[in-house]
Amino acid sequence: MSTEAKTSIPQIGQQWPEQGGIYIGSRLIDGLAHHIVIPGGIEHDVKAIKFDDVAGCIPAEINGYTDWRAPDQEELMLAWIHTREHFVQKGSDSIYWTRTDRDKHFAWAVYFASGFTVYYTRNRAFRVRPFRSFIS
Repeated sequence: MSTEAKTSIPQIGQQWPEQGGIYIGSRLIDGLAHHIVIPGGIEHDVKAIKFDDVAGCIPAEINGYTDWRAPDQEELMLAWIHTREHFVQKGSDSIYWTRTDRDKHFAWAVYFASGFTVYYTRNRAFRVRPFRSFIS
């Protein structure tokens, strides 16, 4: 499928079927405005993933698209701000890895129970939610 917008942009938090999921907002990536989409709710979480496996844990195809990837820190924070209701919000299951590392021992995660952005040792296992983005 083409990654170009085929219809009008939905409100944040609403389904965008033509783009494969739920619209969580837009942000600048390399100076260009990108729309950010998640495939749906917690049924799309990849569970118990260590940080070094984050990049390779995303399914090859979801909802007709093949450009899903793990989110960076800023995208996952945007999801907490705009669409946290689509993520686990209680206990240690509410911790989601980003693909952003801190250094050779630690990497960034977002704790959806509180909104904290924290770093953990890379050998911890948390959830990962697929994200995709495309130029506005």
